[in-house]
Amino acid sequence: MTNLPDELHTVLKEDIYKRENEADVYSALARLNVTPSPTFVEFYKKYSGSFWGNSLPYELLDLCEDINNIESYTEICRKEHCFPDIFLVLSELSVGALLVLDSVTDKVYEVDFEGGDESLLNGNLKARWLSFYEFLKDYFADF
Repeated sequence: MTNLPDELHTVLKEDIYKRENEADVYSALARLNVTPSPTFVEFYKKYSGSFWGNSLPYELLDLCEDINNIESYTEICRKEHCFPDIFLVLSELSVGALLVLDSVTDKVYEVDFEGGDESLLNGNLKARWLSFYEFLKDYFADF
């Protein structure tokens, strides 16, 4: 049984997307002090990125590999923008916004820094995707 959309197995079948060390995922999540959804954990245990979707203008970062990753961008936003520990930054800043996962609710937000960040922190920003699963389906839809 998998928590991932069926399309991913086809889209990310190349060896370059295969995660080499699942333990790195658990270490990064522990350092970030989050317990995201089973879908999020399974995705990053299985796949290593970064990734480019055809339908959205964001580079989906890897959790812990490379210099620019979810862990490093999350730490930056925690320090510079006072993001609480529940948020994970999924992308680099692109088209004036970035993608943020609420690791408690599993919702994914598009956040700009022209008020969107304040709305996110105040709980007033509407989620673009109601789950990480829905986000993955949309992100990889046009392959």
